[in-house]
Amino acid sequence: MDDKKKILLTNDDGYFSPGIKALKERLSRDYHVVTVAPDKEMSAVSMSLTLNHPLRMHAVDRDVYAVSGTTADCVNVALQKILADPPDFVVSGMNLGENLAEDVFFSGTVGGAFTGHLYDLPALAVSMLPVGGDPHGQEFRFDSAAEVAARVLARLLDYDHHAAAIYNLNIPAGADGRVVVTRLGRKHYRPDVIERLDPRGRKYFWIGTGSPTSIGGEGTDIWAVAQGLVSLSVVSYEVSDPQETDRLRTLFP
Repeated sequence: MDDKKKILLTNDDGYFSPGIKALKERLSRDYHVVTVAPDKEMSAVSMSLTLNHPLRMHAVDRDVYAVSGTTADCVNVALQKILADPPDFVVSGMNLGENLAEDVFFSGTVGGAFTGHLYDLPALAVSMLPVGGDPHGQEFRFDSAAEVAARVLARLLDYDHHAAAIYNLNIPAGADGRVVVTRLGRKHYRPDVIERLDPRGRKYFWIGTGSPTSIGGEGTDIWAVAQGLVSLSVVSYEVSDPQETDRLRTLFP
């Protein structure tokens, strides 16, 4: 009988991503890891679900499954149709690139963790920054990032989890392993909407992320990774603003 703790591993870059493979290899030393991830890249899908066509699932390898849907689809399929018992933790990542500040609202990586949270399971989203911090860079230090993630997960597994939170981990390339607990900074996005014509002369649009403006003082996730520190943030599912709610009631008494 396998007495190891069970980890459900997913991502939004696809089951074939070197990030999820490195994390599975490292976590499998200590835990029973089951990977259920999209069969293609599904970045920036947040918690979206596939509702207009059926999902397909196939076993890629032992304890590795590919699903023709979003990250949230994968977590739902895993928890209801693949795993006989709930896992001890849901881990989503490692994402190839940061998920800081307002990224948490768009990220499929964070969306996978939030989906696990909806099942009352503790969840960790893991993202790593490329060498040099270039958002378009493609050089990542997978082994060292996976080692940091494993160390953080080991501590969180013994932690008394708050019922309304997930954990968001961002690992800079070259980080010395120091982890700081942070709050979310701010990112102002103005996506580029690029207009082109297809070969038949019909107009189409391509949306890019543009160049977001990041704002983050000391103690924020943006500040931490800029200092080369590993950022661990608590992201609450409670997004209401109690003070603004009370103020709005004065307009609609």
